[in-house]
Amino acid sequence: NCTKVTHNLPPTTMSASGSASGLAALQDELDALNAQITKQGSAVRALKKASSSNADEIAVAVDELKKLKITAETLRQKKELLDPTKQFNRKVFDEMILRKMFIVPSFEIHGGVKGLFDL
Repeated sequence: NCTKVTHNLPPTTMSASGSASGLAALQDELDALNAQITKQGSAVRALKKASSSNADEIAVAVDELKKLKITAETLRQKKELLDPTKQFNRKVFDEMILRKMFIVPSFEIHGGVKGLFDL
């Protein structure tokens, strides 16, 4: 017997704003998919352990597990894109590296524009 778990998840429809409820719904989908991956992984291990299983059943179960993992990775990437805490803000970064003096424009070291003249 081959225990095949199918993933029939509804498509996620969220606004571009990535609201907290949208992220929570996406996380719920991801949690459900991870549960399916665990269940399918157990089924694959059981098939491999049973000596009476044929290679075709195992191959079908492994292919299904791979599909589930690809879908989970796609959802993880989508969640990362919608999470505002994970987005990179270039302006804030530039201000911070100037403030912490990781980079310093050369004319500021030598007293502004007057440091550019050679006498």
